[in-house]
Amino acid sequence: MEFSRIAFAKKDGVVQITLNRPDRRNALSPRMAEELTQALRRIEGDRAVRVVVLRGTDGHFCSGGDLAPDDMPENANPDLAPASPAAAVLDLMNRIYGDAIRTLHGFPKPVVALVEGVAAGAGANLAFACDLVYAARSARFSEIFVKRGISLDCGGSWLLPRLIGLQKAKELAFFGDFISADEAHNAGLVTQVYEDDSFETSAAERIATLATRAPVALTQIKQSLHRSMELGLSEALEIEAVSQAALTATEDAAEGMRAFIEKREPNFLGR
Repeated sequence: MEFSRIAFAKKDGVVQITLNRPDRRNALSPRMAEELTQALRRIEGDRAVRVVVLRGTDGHFCSGGDLAPDDMPENANPDLAPASPAAAVLDLMNRIYGDAIRTLHGFPKPVVALVEGVAAGAGANLAFACDLVYAARSARFSEIFVKRGISLDCGGSWLLPRLIGLQKAKELAFFGDFISADEAHNAGLVTQVYEDDSFETSAAERIATLATRAPVALTQIKQSLHRSMELGLSEALEIEAVSQAALTATEDAAEGMRAFIEKREPNFLGR
């Protein structure tokens, strides 16, 4: 895969996608968002992929959104920008940025954000759209939009209340201040905080463990948890029952039971 705004690497069932605009602290440009969507869609059906890792290069995750006119995606509408800046932004937000967030959040396999340095605005919401967020202790987060005179985007208005509750979401969005990794962890935005000098090793160990878990089961678990946010208890129980019945017939379920009986770690094959 050839990309110009992201880097892509695959090893031992883990795909690492790196936001790669170090001169802009990896600001999320339209072209970068489009490449992120393309990369995720290309590996969506790859059974060898167990976990996706999203991170930034050069010590920062992502400094925010950047509607740079010189970094437009291939499928941007060239007729909109000169005629109507508002229409151009609407098009980019709905299609380019919206597609990236929808694809990231809905990706069928676990997605882990590794956050160092700054994760602000669209960059923060890009991290929060992932399933797990591991942060270095020196990392900082901000819903900075209000300080720029604009509103939340990249899913922030949907993600924040679900992650931390409505009032805390309002506080972060109304003030736009930076918060530390520990504050983000205490609020429920960050899964785990690691010391800077052990961040790479500790996060890699956790991700390697996740990659050994039953991939079909992980997909079903992720889907059921996401759907539960919109459902009542009875509907959630029905979905759980259907998923459990289907998974019981898989080779991975049989392997899990054998491993339990034989007192060893299971070797899941994703089928």
